[in-house]
Amino acid sequence: MKKFAAWLLLILLVATCLPAQAATPYRTFTLGVDKIDMVETQTAYEPIRTMIRFGEETLKMPSDMRMGPDGNLYIADTGNKRILVITKEGELVKEIADKKNIKSPKGVYVDDALNIYIADENARAVLVYDKDGNYLMEYEKPTHQLFGQTSPYVPQKVVLDKRGNLYIVSKGNTNGVVQISPVGGGEFLGYYGANTSRVSLLTQIRRLLFGQDSAAIGDIVPISVRNLTIDEKGMVCTVTEAGDESALRRLNVAGKNTLTPDAWTDLNTCVAVNSSGSIFTANANGTIMEYTSEGALLFLFGANDTLSEQRIGMFKSVEGLVVDDDYTIYVLDANLNSIQVLKPTEFADLVHQAFTLFQDGKYAESKAPWTEVLRMNSLFTYASTGLGEALYREGNYQEAMEAFRNGGYRQGYSDAWWEHRSNMLHSNMNLIIYAVVGIIVMWQLIKFLDRKFRILKPLRFMKEKITGVKIIDQVLYGFQMLRNPYDACYGIKREKRGSVISAMILLTIFFVEFVANKYFSGFLFKTMPDGYYELLNDILMVFGVYVLLTICCYLVCTITDGEAKFRDIFITAAYALMPMIVFQPITLVLSNVLTFNEEFFITLLSVVSLGWTALLIVLMLMYQNDFTLKKTIKTIFLTLFCVLVVVALAVVLYMLISQLVDFIASIYGEVVYRFVKKV
Repeated sequence: MKKFAAWLLLILLVATCLPAQAATPYRTFTLGVDKIDMVETQTAYEPIRTMIRFGEETLKMPSDMRMGPDGNLYIADTGNKRILVITKEGELVKEIADKKNIKSPKGVYVDDALNIYIADENARAVLVYDKDGNYLMEYEKPTHQLFGQTSPYVPQKVVLDKRGNLYIVSKGNTNGVVQISPVGGGEFLGYYGANTSRVSLLTQIRRLLFGQDSAAIGDIVPISVRNLTIDEKGMVCTVTEAGDESALRRLNVAGKNTLTPDAWTDLNTCVAVNSSGSIFTANANGTIMEYTSEGALLFLFGANDTLSEQRIGMFKSVEGLVVDDDYTIYVLDANLNSIQVLKPTEFADLVHQAFTLFQDGKYAESKAPWTEVLRMNSLFTYASTGLGEALYREGNYQEAMEAFRNGGYRQGYSDAWWEHRSNMLHSNMNLIIYAVVGIIVMWQLIKFLDRKFRILKPLRFMKEKITGVKIIDQVLYGFQMLRNPYDACYGIKREKRGSVISAMILLTIFFVEFVANKYFSGFLFKTMPDGYYELLNDILMVFGVYVLLTICCYLVCTITDGEAKFRDIFITAAYALMPMIVFQPITLVLSNVLTFNEEFFITLLSVVSLGWTALLIVLMLMYQNDFTLKKTIKTIFLTLFCVLVVVALAVVLYMLISQLVDFIASIYGEVVYRFVKKV
C-alpha cells in the first residue's frame, strides 16, 4: 500500500507540473485526388496567442490590417477613428488619430517610405499621412468623366504598386477597382479588374420571352470586389463575397485574371500574399485557405465561434489577414476586437520547405521533404504532385507517373507517360519490327499452306457450325446494320432476323463495354475516381433509359400513324447501337495507350460512333414506320418530350409518396407517444 500511494503521489505531481495544452479547435483539410472532395490532414497551423490589449489601448470594430516594411502591424481601428501601429508581439508603437480628417477608416496601406494611406468611408477619400502621423494629402472622388458622375466613391480598401498608383475598392461600385495615379494630385486611370456579370437561368428565360432590352429583365450587374492586396511582383489579388471563380483572382497589369484556384469559399473578406507568393484567404466565418502561387490548395482550416466560447483558434468575423515571411498568420477579428496569431506546425514547415526548394529549381533537394510529407500523410496530394515533378525533371518518368497519379495531376502524368512510352519504343524498336515482320510472314505462310493442303478447313467448318446457331446468327446480323441499314431493318421486320433475346444480348454487350470504359479507362481519360463504383446507377442509366425511350417512341409512333410494332422498335434500336459496340473496345484500348497530345483520336472515335448511332436511329424510324425525314425528326422530338413528362411525373409521384410516408410515420409516432404517456 505504501508503494502504491508513493506511485500515485508521483503521478499526480508529474501531471500537475505538465503545462496545460488545449487541442486545436478546428480540423485541417486539403484537396483529395479528385480535386473535389476534401480529406483531413495533419494540423497545419496552431494558434499560439491572442492579442487584445496593446499597452493601454484596445480595438473597437477594426476593419483592416497590413504589415509595413518596418515589420509592424498597421490596423484600421474603425470604431476609435484611428490607425493603430503595433509590433508583431503586440507592443504599442504609435497611433494616428486625426479628429479633423479621419472619420471612419476602413482600409490601410503602408508604402516603402512608411507613408500611411487610409481608405476612409465617411470622408469619401483616401487620406495620406507620413510616418510621423502628419497629414500630407488626400485623394477625393475623381472628376474625370470616365469615372461616372453617379458612380459611388466610398473607399473601403487601398493598396499601392511600385509606381505609386493607387488601387481603391469603392463600396457599391461594380465597375471594378478604382485606379488612380499620384500624378497631379490624383489622376483617374480607369477601372481595373471588374468581376464578370452572372446571368441566372431565370434571367435567360426572361430574355428569351421579353427580348434583350426588356425592362422585365432588370439590371444585370457584377458583384463588387470585397478586398485586395498586392504581391512583390505587382500582381493584385482580389476577393469577392461570391461562391464562383471571382471569389479569388490574381490580376496582371491589364486587369486579366491569371489564377484558377483549385477551390474557393464564398463570403471571402480578406486576402494576403507573403514573399514566397503563397496566397491566403479568409471568410467572415473564420475559414482560412492557403494556396500556392499557382493556385493549388494546400490547407483549409479554421472554426467559427458560433457559441461565443471565445476560445483561441476560433473566430467571429475575420476582417484582416497578414502573413509574414515565416508563414506566421495574424488574424484580425472585428467582432472580438482581437488579433490571433497562428504558427505553422512541423508538418506545414516541411511542406513549405519542399515547395520553396521546388520553386527555386532545386528539384533533387525537394525530393526528400516531399517524401517525408508523404510518409506523414500519404493522402497529401500536392506532395505527390511535387514529388512527381522532381522525378520527372530527373528523367525518372515511370516513378513520376505513379507520383502524378497519386496526386491526381493528369497533365503531369500525360507528359511523363509520353516520355516513358517514347523510351520504351526506342529501346524495343528492333523487337517490334521483328515481331511485325514475323506476323506478316507467318500469315502469308499459313495462307500458302491453306491453298495447298487446306489446313484451315477444320476452323472454317467450326465457324460455320457456330454461326449456324440461330441466336448467334441473329446477334451477328447486327453487322448488317453497319453495311446496309435498310436491308437490316427489312430483315428484322419482315424476315425475323432479329429477336428480343438477341437485342438483349447486344444491349448487355453495350452495357459491359460502357461499364468497362467508365471504370477501366486509362487514368488520363477516366472520369470516375479509382475504387469508386456505382453499378446500380449504371444499370438504371442503360437499361432503364433504353426501355423508357423505346416505350415513349412506340407511343408517339402509334399516335403519328407509324407502322412499327413495339417489338420492331425494341429490337432495331438495339441493333442501331452497333457502331458504339464496335468502337467502345477500341476507345478503351486507346485510353490506356494515348496521352493528351493524341486525345483527338479518342474524341474522333466518340463523335463518329455517336453520330453513326444517331443516324441509324433516324433511318430505323424512317424504314420501320415508313416516315419522311421531316416526320421522323418530329417523332424524335416528341419522344424526348414524352420522356421528360414521364420523368417529371415520376419525380412528383415520388415526392407525394415520400410526404405520405412521413405523414403516416408522424401520426404513428404521435399515437405511440400518447399511448405510452397514458400508460
